[in-house]
Formats: sequence, structure tokens, C-alpha cells
Amino acid sequence: MHLKNSKKYLSDFRNILRAMRRAISYSFHITPAHTLGVLIATIFLAVIPIIASWVNGKIIDALIASVGKLPHIPEVLVKFVIFSIMVSLLATLLDRLFDFFDFNMFYGFSRELDRDITEKFAYLDDEYYENPETNILLQKVRESYGNRPLNFIDGTYNLLSYSVGIITSLGVVIALSPLLIPLMILSTLPQFVSNVVFGKRKWGIWDVHGNTRRDYSWSRSYLSNYTSLQELRIFNLRRFLIERIYKLYTDFQNAQRKIENKRIKVSAILDIVRVLGLTLAFLFLVRYVLMGAITVGAFSFYISAIRQLQGALNRFFNRSSRIYEDGLYMVDIYKFMDLPKKIVSGKEKFLNKGVPSVQFKDLTFKYPGRDEIVIDNLNLEIKPGEHLAIVGENGAGKTTLIKLLMRFYDPSSGDILLGGKSLKKLDLDEWYKKVGVLFQEFNSYHFDAKTNIGVGNIQNLADLGGIISAAKKSGAHEFIENYENNYGQILNRAFDGGVRPSVGQWQKIALARAFFKDASILILDEPTSAIDPKSEFEIFEKLFEFAKGKTVIIISHRFSTVRNAQRIVVLDKGRIIEDGNHESLIRIKNGKYRIAFELQSKGYK
Repeated sequence: MHLKNSKKYLSDFRNILRAMRRAISYSFHITPAHTLGVLIATIFLAVIPIIASWVNGKIIDALIASVGKLPHIPEVLVKFVIFSIMVSLLATLLDRLFDFFDFNMFYGFSRELDRDITEKFAYLDDEYYENPETNILLQKVRESYGNRPLNFIDGTYNLLSYSVGIITSLGVVIALSPLLIPLMILSTLPQFVSNVVFGKRKWGIWDVHGNTRRDYSWSRSYLSNYTSLQELRIFNLRRFLIERIYKLYTDFQNAQRKIENKRIKVSAILDIVRVLGLTLAFLFLVRYVLMGAITVGAFSFYISAIRQLQGALNRFFNRSSRIYEDGLYMVDIYKFMDLPKKIVSGKEKFLNKGVPSVQFKDLTFKYPGRDEIVIDNLNLEIKPGEHLAIVGENGAGKTTLIKLLMRFYDPSSGDILLGGKSLKKLDLDEWYKKVGVLFQEFNSYHFDAKTNIGVGNIQNLADLGGIISAAKKSGAHEFIENYENNYGQILNRAFDGGVRPSVGQWQKIALARAFFKDASILILDEPTSAIDPKSEFEIFEKLFEFAKGKTVIIISHRFSTVRNAQRIVVLDKGRIIEDGNHESLIRIKNGKYRIAFELQSKGYK
């Protein structure tokens, strides 16, 4: 068991060393001049203490030799005092230079790493967000990348400083007596081993309590979200959630406290061992002075060198243990950064500039890590310019079909063809230019109304005329023009002068966003679920008018939404069970949706 643990620690150290090389290389890539400045200043600052100790020892010997000889001051004493002042000034200057280089290096390092991690999150495949194992990794990165990388890179350069300090003081102590070296190492090494073991345990809490941390984060988010709070008030859930997150936090913190308290107790015992080591070295030097083997000044120099060696070793080992703990998180960050792309864009372009056909061919799909088949050997062809509605119960596979068409996932088997070409081979950016989508869970940006619509086609964000036209088609123009600042109105009350649109108004804004893209294929997933019937009727009257020549795919449960579509496809458990227009579907005897369509055609919703 101990051998297994030793191998695990060695594996961790190898991974941390690789992370250290990557961090230093990254730092040099981002801010080469400042990083080099930090390295040079670090080395010189590590050497100066031993030089200062040597000078102080010479001054002490010169002072002892000068006792009773005033007013005559030996020239050698003056020289060493001047030299000591110059060393102090140099150390002060190097400190300020180090601060300058370190400050600028950290700014560059943190800024660029934050951007890279944010970009990685932004472009991460959906599969990783829905996988429980990688979700723990993602949560670790979210909570640690703010300070852990900076602590890690700072600790790395500190280790260099301590290493130089160890080498310089080591040379002095060896010259005095090589027997003191094992004494210094043995008195400081146990502290390092202790910190590494406890650091590993503390980091390991994440894997043991990963679900607890995620439960805490999600539960806490409800209490800071305006929309969630409204429901929490009505159901009197605020106190329940406050107590829940307090307990989750306490449980997680208690696990950390137990480890930290044990570390402190062990460290207190090991500190006594370190002091005993220094005491033995001190007695050794006192004996040398009494024997006349060294001068008092040399005693001062050697005891200072021994203290510096032990201090450098202690700081080196302590920092190494902290780097070990921070390094484990840094390894996770790099593990996250190295997550491979599951969905790799093809390179082929659309040769035909018109509206492509869409074909689902023998399509089968189940979500990664699950056994349930969501799309089952589905075949469907949508002709260019066709207006198609897809209906079905919740869980029938409607939205999943759109996710596959958007290539958020690849099918388990079968293929999707666009204009006769496999979606996997097509350039995704080119494909996304051809399609506009309104998802059920659309984004409500804190921007102004103009920008909220304009992000549908970011290249034409300045086209106010096009934005207004899209808003008129979605029904959003009527309430936007009544805002105090019209299309410049901020749509978030957290900002000065901001307003908060209703759910139905937000849906109209999101619909306008999809219209503004003016894509050749328009996909609307429950586009009017929060909109009143009158507005819905007006929107779809305009939709089918302006969408002539475009392919329109509508997913909906509401008959009023789909009845004007040229073609209606009924999905059930990932299979097409009916295909036709709404008149033909109503006439289907014993069809699963016959009763629903007949009721709705008579005025029932």
C-alpha cells in the first residue's frame, strides 16, 4: 500500500514538473522581458544575503581588532563598512526592480491565462458539461483558476530563489564541516514530507466531495438570481436553501479543517526538530570559537550561513509542499485545457450559395454515457424552402434532433446531409452562417435592445434599420419604441436606467434576433411559448410571408403554431410516426395525435 502511495506521489511530482515547465514557458511567451527580469533579480537577491553575512563577519573582526585604538580607525574597517552599505543599496534596488518585473509579469500572465481558460470554456463541447466526471474537473477549474495559477508561478520562482540560496550557503557550510549538511537536511525534510502528504489529502477532498461542492454552487446560485428568487419567495424556500448551503459548506469545510488541524499539530512537533538541528550546529560553532579555530566574525558568518541554509531548505520544502498542492490544481487546469475537441469542424465549403436541402439518413443517437436511444433510425428529408413543423410529446427527441443538426453532438450512427454533403465534412462556421436558431432556453443579455437583437448578426450590428425590421416581424418593435431610450434602452434593472422585459417580451426580442440574421434556414424551437395567441398569430402571418424561399423548421406543442406549415412531422420516442399537412393528419384514424388536432381545430388549446 505504501509502495502504491509512493508511486502515486512520484507520478504527481512528474505531472507537476511538466505543469511547471508549461507555466514558465507560457510566462516567457506572454511577457518575455518581465519574466527574464524576475529570474535575474531572483538569482541576485538570493546571493546577496550570504555576501552581506560575510561582510558583517569581517566588520565584526575589524571592530574587535580596533577596540581601544581610537581615534585611529583601520582602513580595512572603513572599506568593509562602505562595502556593506553598497550591498544594502544594491539589495534595495534589486527589490524594487523585482517588484516592477514581478508586478508586470503577473498582470500579463493572469490576463492571458484568464482569457485562454475563458475561451476554452466557451468552445468546450456540450458533452463535457453533461459528463459527471468532467463536470467535477470543470468545477475545480472554475473555483481555482483565479488564484492557484498565480500562486503556482509565484512559488516556482520562489523555489529558484531558495535553490540559489541553498547552493551559496551550502558551499560555505561544506567548507566549515560537511557533517553539518545531513543535520540540516534531516531537521527540515520531515516538514516537507508532512506538508506534501497533507496537501495531497486536502486536494483529494475535491474528488471525494465533488458532488457536495457542485450541490453547494448550484443551490447558492438560486439565491443570487433575480428570477429564481421570485419563486423562492412564493414557496418560502429561501431559508431552506440558506440552511442547505450552510450545511454543505460546513461539511466540506470540516473535512478540510480536520486535515489542516492535523497538519498544524504535526508541524509544531517538526518545528522542534528543526530548532534542535540549529541548536546542535550553534554548539558546534561555539566549540570552534573556544578552540580558536575560527574568529568571532567568522562565527557570525558561519552561524548566519547555517541559518540561511536551514531557512532556505525549510522555505524550499515548505514552498515545494505548497507548490505540490497548488500544482495538483494546476495539473487539473492543464488537463482541462488539453481536453480534446469532440466535434471537429470539416473543411468543405458550400459550393451552392442557395438554400441547401437537409437530410437525416438512418440517424440514431444516444447521449454519451447513457443507454437510452433518443433518436431511433430516423429518416427525414427537408427540401430547400420547405416550411416544416416537428411536433411530439416531451422527450420525443425534437430538440435533440436540432442539436444534432447544429452539430453540438455527432450521431451514434447514420448521417446528416446538407445539400448532399455530410455535415461532418462541412466547415461549421460556413454552416452556421446559413442558419438562424431560436432555442427554448435563449440568452437574455444585459445589453441595450439594439444590441440584444443585433448580436443575431454581429457583422451587421450597426444596421439599425435591419434591427428595427426584425423587431417589427417578431412584434418586439411595439414595446421597444415605447421605452424611454427606444432601441438604446438597457434591458437589465441592475444597471442605471435599465428595464426588465416580461418573459413574452424577451421571447419576441430573441425571435427578432433570429430574424435579423436573415439566414437561409430558420429553426424555431418553441418560438412563441410565452407569447399570447393574438401576437402569435400575427408573428406567424409575417413569418411565412418574409420566409418565402427560406427553409423554416418549427418545433412546437401548439396547434396554432404549426397549422400553417406546409408539412408536419410527428415524432414519438425518436421515430417519425406521422408525416403530412395538418388536414391529412386530422383525418388519420386512430392516429396518436388525431384527438389533439381535432380538439385544437375546434378552438381548444
